[in-house]
Amino acid sequence: MSKGILQATVCGILFVAAGSAAAAPFSSFEPRSYGMGGTGVASGTSASAGFFNPSLLAAAHEKEDFSLEFPIIGARAADSDDFIGAVDDFDSSNYIDQFDIARQVIDAAITANDVAALNNARQPMVDATNNLITGLGALNNKALIAELEAGLVVGIPSKKFGASLYVRGWVVGGTQAAISSADLAVLQTISDSLATLTVADSLTGDPILTSAIDVRFAGISEVGLSLAREFNIAGHDIAIGITPKYVSIETYDFRIGDESDPTTTSLDEADIDLDSGQLDDSGVDLDIGIAKNFGNGWKAGLVVKNLIGQEFKTVRGNIFELKPQARVGVSHQTEWTTVAFDLDLIENDPIIKDKDTGLGFDNETQYAAIGAEFDMWNVVQFRAGYRHNMSDSDTSIVTAGFGLSPFGVHIDVAVAGNDDELGGSLQLGFRF
Repeated sequence: MSKGILQATVCGILFVAAGSAAAAPFSSFEPRSYGMGGTGVASGTSASAGFFNPSLLAAAHEKEDFSLEFPIIGARAADSDDFIGAVDDFDSSNYIDQFDIARQVIDAAITANDVAALNNARQPMVDATNNLITGLGALNNKALIAELEAGLVVGIPSKKFGASLYVRGWVVGGTQAAISSADLAVLQTISDSLATLTVADSLTGDPILTSAIDVRFAGISEVGLSLAREFNIAGHDIAIGITPKYVSIETYDFRIGDESDPTTTSLDEADIDLDSGQLDDSGVDLDIGIAKNFGNGWKAGLVVKNLIGQEFKTVRGNIFELKPQARVGVSHQTEWTTVAFDLDLIENDPIIKDKDTGLGFDNETQYAAIGAEFDMWNVVQFRAGYRHNMSDSDTSIVTAGFGLSPFGVHIDVAVAGNDDELGGSLQLGFRF
């Protein structure tokens, strides 16, 4: 038994840090929305319409004729399984070192034909083996996920004909420990055989290990053109918007350490060849949304994103999906305040799913979000919100944000998190 499992774990963490998490929830790192619990289908600005609801280009209240948002950046990391804590515990417990030392003592006693030394070494070897089994089991199926996003928006809002162009780069992925039952069985066999071990036997050998670290992430580039117009339908003014978009995807999929699989990367390799796990693809998709102002500050919106839907396979045959998403929202706005509520109408699956189990590193999401903004003289904004995951309440988060917007220039920041997740975003923009 080597230190390969721990080395693979470290490799996985480095990949996440470099490439970065992994469900496809309905969300954006646009700081105003992010600080308001992720709401935006009805409460978003015309500048964020491409990310949330294109119809807002014709339905938002702002008086600006032009907006430029650059940069928009955000990141988050989630460790809902306490992956980092489990790795730290495994490392600090020195299970592998203790196992190797105990095994060397056993082998030395056998080589020296020393029965007394062998008898003295049995129990330490049993303890070391059982501790290693427990330690590896504690790592199994624990995942670490992360996400990074950057983008820009150029927009011209108008009830007659609003338009905006957005460019978005998004990296999402994760790593997960996959400790095989076969490896644990090998260790258990060693532990069980110690009771009858004699100086004529040996613990030496080179079993084929099948435990591994799975690393999967994707880089997605989107270029979208949002178009919106307000129509009078049966006496009601309703804004309708669409966003045709081009989507380019690079997926990376590695299994590190499984000696039984010739397609995996060896634990002994110092460098991982990114090209060996990369697969590129592209496609076109469409978002469509509607919004209506009801008067007295009330507004409602509905949007369907990724209406066509995209499905690709990674180089290892796992499935990458951008599935249709639907969300409804309602908001109320006064001169000083905005309050919003958004609700996902369908459950969103993990973005990269295992070809065999159908599971991803992250959990399913179906959000109910509420947020509020207090705007002082259109210069200083304070925001707060809460996003509840109806599919997994443990991943619900609290959010907060702050904005400054003097003389048409605005800077917005937001943070969001819980005990297992932390994210943040920043945006600089100009509106005239």
